[in-house]
Amino acid sequence: MLAFGEDAYQKALERFALSIPKPRAIVIVSAHSISGEAVHVLRCEQNRIQHDFSGFPRELYEIEYTCPGSPEIADRVSESLIQAGFTVKSEPDAPLDHGIWMPLLHLYPEGDVPVVRVSLPLGLMPAQILKLGHTLSALRKENVLLIASGGAVHNLRELNWSQKNSPGAPWAVEFESWLIQALKAKNVEAIVNIEDHPLYLRAHPSDEHFLPMLFTIGAALPGDEVEVIHRGVEYETLSMLSFSLSAPEASAPHPGVLH
Repeated sequence: MLAFGEDAYQKALERFALSIPKPRAIVIVSAHSISGEAVHVLRCEQNRIQHDFSGFPRELYEIEYTCPGSPEIADRVSESLIQAGFTVKSEPDAPLDHGIWMPLLHLYPEGDVPVVRVSLPLGLMPAQILKLGHTLSALRKENVLLIASGGAVHNLRELNWSQKNSPGAPWAVEFESWLIQALKAKNVEAIVNIEDHPLYLRAHPSDEHFLPMLFTIGAALPGDEVEVIHRGVEYETLSMLSFSLSAPEASAPHPGVLH
């Protein structure tokens, strides 16, 4: 439903996009486009989207978002990952899931930035997801924006649809706050070993919404600092934390972003 209306999260994404030069292309990993051990790279001239959800108002299914692909960047991504030891599968035709097109609606509503989707390989260990980001980090120096779309707290079992603007369940706010502190302290070890945190299994009954964060951290470059773009827990158990990694210098490469 974030595709409609305006709230603080949407405005934060809009401000962020205006604060950086328009990227040459976007490479994005989403919690809703998963694979096994192989990394699937979408290589197409033109992207299409899918409405991969059910039970929402009809108007949501009428929303379209079109943006070009970039075979050139897709080939660069595939080549870099293969050289780093990943198993890669090139996909010529696959839709962009809502974890991709919904934030892009607010970042680049005109659909004028090429997008290359990279799957989230759930069959790999967390350290390998970290390596996935590190392998592609050099693209940032070429004006390519890396985005990871997931969630800091994503517990749909305890979600309360009537409490969108609640302060959040205390345990969810505690986990989100801990994560922000760990990010700012650059405590990569604690985040990679997140299953040791006593609240992790409650914050993430399944791993797919947390793992994209490791891609973002892996894509860090020397001198990067964490900037919180937006934070807050909606519906009691759904964190909207978004942050960027970028160097403070004016000439810094594009940041990696977590949705």
